[in-house]
Amino acid sequence: MLRFSCLSLCLWQTVPIYTKNELLMRIRKTILAIMFACVCIAISAQTKKINYLKTKVDAAITNDEKLAAIVAYLEDYSNVAHDSLEEYAYIALELASKSNNEKLKTLAWLTLAQDYRQWGWTDSAHAVIDAELPKNPVTDNNRRDIYFRLKKLKAAAFSADGKYKESLAILYPLIKEAEKYKDSLLAGELSNSICSIATLRNELTEARNWNDKALLYLSGTQNKFLGVAYINRAQFLYKADKIDSAIYFLNKGIEFCKQIEMNDKLALSYRFQSAVYMRLKKFDEAEAALKNMQAARKKINSKPNAFINDNLQMAEFYANSGQLKKAIAFCWSNLDSGNYYYKMPGDVDRVFNVSPATRLPFYAALSKYLKEDKNYTDYQNVLEQIIILKDTLSKINKTEAIAELQTKYDVEQKENTIISQQLQLTRRNYMLYGSLLFIVMAAIIGFLWVRNQKNKQKAKMQHAIEEEKRQSAQSILDAEEKERKRIAADLHDNIGAYATAIAANVETITGKGFEASTEQLQNLQDHSREIIYSLRDTIWVLNKDNITITGISDRIKNYINKLKPAYEHINISVEENIQTDLRVGSQKALNIFRMMQEAIHNALKHSHAKHITIYIESDSSILIKIKDDGIGIITDQNNEGNGLRNMKARAADTAIKLGVLSFLNEGTEITMETTTN
Repeated sequence: MLRFSCLSLCLWQTVPIYTKNELLMRIRKTILAIMFACVCIAISAQTKKINYLKTKVDAAITNDEKLAAIVAYLEDYSNVAHDSLEEYAYIALELASKSNNEKLKTLAWLTLAQDYRQWGWTDSAHAVIDAELPKNPVTDNNRRDIYFRLKKLKAAAFSADGKYKESLAILYPLIKEAEKYKDSLLAGELSNSICSIATLRNELTEARNWNDKALLYLSGTQNKFLGVAYINRAQFLYKADKIDSAIYFLNKGIEFCKQIEMNDKLALSYRFQSAVYMRLKKFDEAEAALKNMQAARKKINSKPNAFINDNLQMAEFYANSGQLKKAIAFCWSNLDSGNYYYKMPGDVDRVFNVSPATRLPFYAALSKYLKEDKNYTDYQNVLEQIIILKDTLSKINKTEAIAELQTKYDVEQKENTIISQQLQLTRRNYMLYGSLLFIVMAAIIGFLWVRNQKNKQKAKMQHAIEEEKRQSAQSILDAEEKERKRIAADLHDNIGAYATAIAANVETITGKGFEASTEQLQNLQDHSREIIYSLRDTIWVLNKDNITITGISDRIKNYINKLKPAYEHINISVEENIQTDLRVGSQKALNIFRMMQEAIHNALKHSHAKHITIYIESDSSILIKIKDDGIGIITDQNNEGNGLRNMKARAADTAIKLGVLSFLNEGTEITMETTTN
């Protein structure tokens, strides 16, 4: 790659000025004779797919068959040996000049543009692409695939020159067109390209978004760009210091590329893998990755040491693995120069490097390694070479690059002055003041962040308190409303029934010509007393926040004493086992009292019992049993009385566990169990 980059500069400086047609004719006449001879020479093994396509080229008979076979062979141009790519590109152009197939003609020019792109002659690639694009509109179903290939190559050429904005200006509209025509694989490939650019620009969030999109399109396929998506993910994760995740996706990408024999991507992946392992100080793994990189390069180029970035990575490996001298010697070996046209027999495998653009990175690496080695004499000589090379490049490169090169030139001069004068103290001061400034700024930012978090927390707490107050107020209102309804229902059920009975007796007594009997007057008196007792019971409960189990027991005893004169034939007893005088809320106390009243009343009226026992126990919980020796009751829903239903409703309302155990002619036992809650 170094050799041909340098050769291109020499050719463009020495070739006379011709028209486009004259230049092409001369190139064809000069080169094609050599290339047709080279076509018959076997190319070193690459991939099964490439070898298969090469066989198709050799087997083709007619002009168009051979042209179509060459175009298919060169489609995956990055996996074709560079020398073969150039040879076949010109053969394709010669065959295209004899063809009437316009699509094949465009594809022939596309192969030449691919060749230009591969050797770094991006201006020439742009010229070919711009000439062919108008012939291949995206609206033409038969030419749409060529349109996309030309556009992709143009974006790649811009990226190769570091013109990322120009590349993105092509890729963003292109991905919309791919989605419009429902080409999901192409959309995945383009998403990969945008992800790569975002990673190079350290826009890691943007890179992740586009990588997610690429994986969405490509997952589950065997498309070659799925491997690229995994490798891209590894690269931005590595930049985000997520090393373990980066290694996982890198290995996944490598395995995928191995399966489909993408040797160019494998070489790049192994180079990246070496950098990752060097960062982790795993130098054996880093060295193994570099060997794998070289093996992959050999399948697509006869001289794997002709790749600048590969060689720079090798030098970095030597320098970081404690082989600084070897790193220096390796850089010097990559600065070998000579004459391409007059090589000696022993120079066959030498890779000369005379281009300023390709020599500069190695001198830059040398300056760093010599400085670490404290070889200031050679270091200063290398800095002078860097200045000369940058001076040379400034005359070749575009005008807009001069300012950047001049800035770097000034930096190098200042660094040289610092080294020569050994102003280490000044540099330490700069570091000290910078560190102090950083600490102060970090402290201020930290303080502001903590204060902001506290304010947010305070606001959240205030909001929570306000919400709790609101809910508490609402709960109180709800409880009050519930209690009001409960009291109204209780008064209605107890006092209302007696009041109705009194009204009926009064109406009977006051009827025309009717004289009140002693029994009716007694009923009026009894009902009046029941209203008074019911009101007293309700007021007794409402006047207290909570009531002890002893208080409930005493109230029941009073109730029983009032009943005994009317039921002298029934023995009613109360047994207590109160270890702890527990307290319960007023509502629960009233429900317990009413349920006991109901159970005692039912036993007196319906059980035909001779003995009724009320057992009250209180320790960690409250247990009340009301047992009689009567005829028993059947508690299925078909004959369940109102009294029992009321007891169940009260029990459910205040979490009282109610049990009814009854056997025919053996009596009934009603249990009530609850806690203080």
